[in-house]
Amino acid sequence: MKMTPTRQRNAVSEGAALGLVVLGYDRIRFEKWRVDLAFESAWRNWPYRSTFSQVVTDIRQGLDGVNAMTRASEAKRTMCFYWDRGKDLAIYWRQHDFDPKSGDDLAWATRMIDGGVPLEGWKSLAQAFLDAYQPE
Repeated sequence: MKMTPTRQRNAVSEGAALGLVVLGYDRIRFEKWRVDLAFESAWRNWPYRSTFSQVVTDIRQGLDGVNAMTRASEAKRTMCFYWDRGKDLAIYWRQHDFDPKSGDDLAWATRMIDGGVPLEGWKSLAQAFLDAYQPE
């Protein structure tokens, strides 16, 4: 079944959050230009990006990396994660009993995020983002 543009955008945002959570991050410093460049760099080389053609189009048409990565806000209808923009970009999970160290919870979150990307795929996107982000 083809994903709607909204579901593609939310999946990428939730998946980026999942990848960061797996790597031990629940927040990153909000330096817009640094986040923009780092996400766009990670996205450009990510092998699963063709699954999310709407996000490919959005970025090609000028959507910045911050908005692509943090689209899943508290108000969006996402299942697992959402972002809060403040001094930091903070990741929150919707399930009150979610344990980011639980293999079962991580497997559940991976299944709930649209697109069929395995956990290692989301983790690789997050790692590429972190490698490019390099905060001072």
